[in-house]
Amino acid sequence: MAHPADLSECSCSEERAVALGVDVGADGITAVAADGRGRAISSLERPAPQDCHSDARRLAEEIGSAITSLRASAAEEAAGDIMGAPAPVVGICVPGIVDEDEGCVRHSDVLGLQDAPLASLVGRILAADSGESAGAVGVTLCQDARCGALAESRWGAGGQSCLYLSVGERISAAVLLDGVPVLGGGWAGQVGRVLVPDPDWSGERARLKDVASVDAMVRRYTAGLVDDSGGSVGSVGSDVSAARADSLSSGLDSLLGAMRSGDREARRVWDTGLDALADLIARGAGLLGPIDVVISSELTRAGEAVFLEPLRGRVAVLMAGLPAPRLVPARLGNSARALGAAGRALKNCQ
Repeated sequence: MAHPADLSECSCSEERAVALGVDVGADGITAVAADGRGRAISSLERPAPQDCHSDARRLAEEIGSAITSLRASAAEEAAGDIMGAPAPVVGICVPGIVDEDEGCVRHSDVLGLQDAPLASLVGRILAADSGESAGAVGVTLCQDARCGALAESRWGAGGQSCLYLSVGERISAAVLLDGVPVLGGGWAGQVGRVLVPDPDWSGERARLKDVASVDAMVRRYTAGLVDDSGGSVGSVGSDVSAARADSLSSGLDSLLGAMRSGDREARRVWDTGLDALADLIARGAGLLGPIDVVISSELTRAGEAVFLEPLRGRVAVLMAGLPAPRLVPARLGNSARALGAAGRALKNCQ
């Protein structure tokens, strides 16, 4: 499928040829200065202080600090007068339910925010730093999965119409149709909260993210081992949480290693997780047609033969003769959402 035109072709003034994109997560902030071709001029990553959780003003201050540091770094590296402009163009993406028209985080479990006007809070901080009026600073607030989808569509693995599926500690999705994101009043893409059959408890239901996220697969495998040995599942929960804080990747490595060793419980957890993801993708393809499906996940580290090929096979079976979508791994890595946020900011300055 063809990709949309570069954002560099928009009617922004030359000072607007570069935008700043900020991806805000539970544990950290990733920010990039990027041009309209998705080229990162400069980037930074920093942890998010614990006191930012549930405090929109404190979070806005931290975002403003990251933007100030990024502008200084970008000016030194390549952007010169562009990044020295007094009123930067900024895109910010966050997880949760986002009212993009109002620049408001309606609800985010991850950040602990409810009805937080994050765009205006950040805009006022940036205006105070630059000596500009608050209205002179353009801040676009977006939902993180939609920004990942936009970046992958324009500069990465997806086409102009695609389904972007992010599978990490949680599961979220975004749909682009002819380059335009489906917003659904901010609610589109909250697939991780949808109930699916619980593969561990017959007849019960569980949220998709509690079955098929990376976090859930590690937790389900560990809990199953404890059940088999007669231990307490409750005591393992805290151990798993601590391990997740250290490195979720190490837990995934342990699961994959167990599968390679022939561990039946590891294989069962993996297979049932893939079953749930395949069902979601097949239903999406049934509704939307065989648009590209771009998967952003640590699960791809398992390799084509272990993750993508079995997932493609499951989806093809579920399509029951209908054309199956193309499943591809995301190409842009951890900076995709920040790049997409910068792209949205540039688009909005047209």
